[in-house]
Amino acid sequence: MADTISSELAAMPTGPELGARLASTDPHDATDLELHELLSAESRQLSHQQARVWAVMAEIAHRDPTPNLVPGTRWTADRIFDSAVDEIRAELLLTRRSARRELENADGVACLPPVMNALASGLIDRTRAIVLADGCLDLTDDQRTVLLDTLLPEAARLTATRLAEKVRRVAVALDPAWAERRYKQAVHERRVIGYLNNDGSATVSGQYLPAEQAAAACARVDALADAAKRAGAAAKIDHLRAELFLGLLDGRFHGMAESAIVARLVSQFPHRQEGPTEIGEPASDTGRSTPENDVAEVGVGISRGVHLKVGLGTLLGIDEQPGEITGWGPVTASVARTIAQRQRKGEWRFAVVDGAGQLVSDGITRRRSKGPKASGPRVEGAIVELHAPRELLTDAATAAEHPTWSAVLADLAAQHAEQEPIAQDASARFAGRRLRRRTQIRFQHCVFAGCRRPASDCDLDHRHDHSRGGRTDEENLEPGCQHDHRLKTVGGWRLVRRDEHTFVWISPLGRRHVVQVEPVAPPLPAPVPRQWPADLPMPYDGLAELEPSFSPLTRRGRPLVFLTAADSGTESDPDPPPF
Repeated sequence: MADTISSELAAMPTGPELGARLASTDPHDATDLELHELLSAESRQLSHQQARVWAVMAEIAHRDPTPNLVPGTRWTADRIFDSAVDEIRAELLLTRRSARRELENADGVACLPPVMNALASGLIDRTRAIVLADGCLDLTDDQRTVLLDTLLPEAARLTATRLAEKVRRVAVALDPAWAERRYKQAVHERRVIGYLNNDGSATVSGQYLPAEQAAAACARVDALADAAKRAGAAAKIDHLRAELFLGLLDGRFHGMAESAIVARLVSQFPHRQEGPTEIGEPASDTGRSTPENDVAEVGVGISRGVHLKVGLGTLLGIDEQPGEITGWGPVTASVARTIAQRQRKGEWRFAVVDGAGQLVSDGITRRRSKGPKASGPRVEGAIVELHAPRELLTDAATAAEHPTWSAVLADLAAQHAEQEPIAQDASARFAGRRLRRRTQIRFQHCVFAGCRRPASDCDLDHRHDHSRGGRTDEENLEPGCQHDHRLKTVGGWRLVRRDEHTFVWISPLGRRHVVQVEPVAPPLPAPVPRQWPADLPMPYDGLAELEPSFSPLTRRGRPLVFLTAADSGTESDPDPPPF
C-alpha cells in the first residue's frame, strides 16, 4: 500500500510526473494518513493546472486579432481585452460577467510573476493568488514588490481571509496617505440599497459606510441578540440579529430601552408556541415570565463600542500605521484615532511588545491623553488595546515631545517595569480577569488551525482538562471557539503544545496540523510613497468624481463593468439602484 501512496508525494513537484502518479492512484486504497498526502498533492496539482489555464487566458487577452480582420488596423488594449472576454465566453460557455471576472483574475495574476510561479508550483491556491493580485491593485511596482516579498513566503500558511487582512494592512502601511484618500473617497459614495431576491425575500445593505460607525452598529445588534438569547429567546442568533436590524430601522423599537427590546424579542420567540409566529409581530403571551432581570437596564441612545487594536505610535502621531477592529480587519490611522477618541471612557488595555511584536507585559491603564473629552452618547463594551513597543516607553524624549500623552506613557512604563506574575489559583475552575485578558491579548484568535474567531468571543480552554487535574494558568489555557473547543472535548481531536508559540492539532485520522501563534503586533514594512506624474491628478484626491482610470474597481486601467440581467441573459443585477 505504501508503494502506491507515500510521503514521497509531498516532495514531488507539480507537473506531468505528479499528474500521472495521481491519475493512477485510487483513494480507496489509501490508509488514513496517506489520504491526507493524497489530498495535499491533488490540491497542489490543481493549482498548477489553474496557473496553466490562466496563462492561456492572459495570452488571449493580449492577442491582437486585427491581422485576421482588416490589415493595417490596430485595436486598443481595452478593445482587445473586451474581445477576449467574448472569445472566452463562447469557448467555455460562460456568461459575459463570469468570463470577464475570470479573465481579470487571469490577467491580474499573470502580471505578477512571483504569484504566478507560486501558483504553478502549488505553493498557493487559486483563492490566495486572487487575494494577492487584488491587493496589488493601485500599488506602484515598488510597493507591489515589498508587499509580495513580505507576504508571499507565508501565504501558504494563512487562510485566505487572514491573508486578505494582512494584504490590506501592509498596503495601508506602504502608503498611508493614499489609503486615507481612498477611504474618504469611498465614504463619499456611501449609500443604502434594497432589492428583492429571486425567491421573493429582500436584501437591504449599506455600502461604503464609515468603518467605525458600521462596526459599532453591528456590535450593538450582536450585543442585543446575545442578550435576548441569554434571556430565553428561542430563535437562532441570526434570526434575532435580523429582527433587531429591521426593528431598529423601521421604527418598531424606537424610543425603547435595550432591556425592553430584549424583553420584546423574548416574547416574540418564546420556548413553546401554540403555532407559528407572524414575522415581525410579537407572539401571544404564553404565561411564561420574561427574564428582564437577566439584562442590565440600559437607556435609550446608548452607543456600542468595538475592540480596537492600535499602535501607541499611531495615537501619538509618530507614524501612520493602521489599526484593527477585532473581527473586521485593518483600518486607517485616522479611523483608529477617531475610535480611540470616541472610546476614551472605555477599557484601555496595553500590550508592551518587543522588536518582533511578541508580548512582553500587559495591563490596563486609566490614564488618558489630555484633550477634548469624548462627546456624544455613552459607549458600552468599548475596548482600546494599545500596542506599545518597549523602546518607545524607555525613550525619555517621547514624553517631552508629546506632553498630552505624558501621563499615559508614564503609567505604561511604570506598570511594565513593575510587572509581576499573575496571581491565579491554579486549581480554580475559571480564569481570573487578568489571566483571561492576557490570554486574549496573547493569542488574539481561536488557536485551532485557520480559525479567525476573536479570542474575546472564545472559551478559555484547558488544554489538559480541568476535570482531570489540568491547571488554570498561562501554560494550560488557550482560546477556543465553541465549535473547536468541542472538537477537542468530544470530537476526537488532540492539542499538543510544543513551545510558547507552537501548537499541534492531531485529527481523529492521525494527521498533525501545526499552528504558529502570530505576534501581538507584527512589524510592518516602512512606507514606500508613490511618485505621481505632475501632469496627472492624484488618485482619490478630494471628493470630486474620479476619472475611470483612477476608479477603486480597476484592473490595468479598465473600470470593472457590472452587467444587468439584460446584458448577461441569465444573471440578476448584482448592484441594484438605491431604493
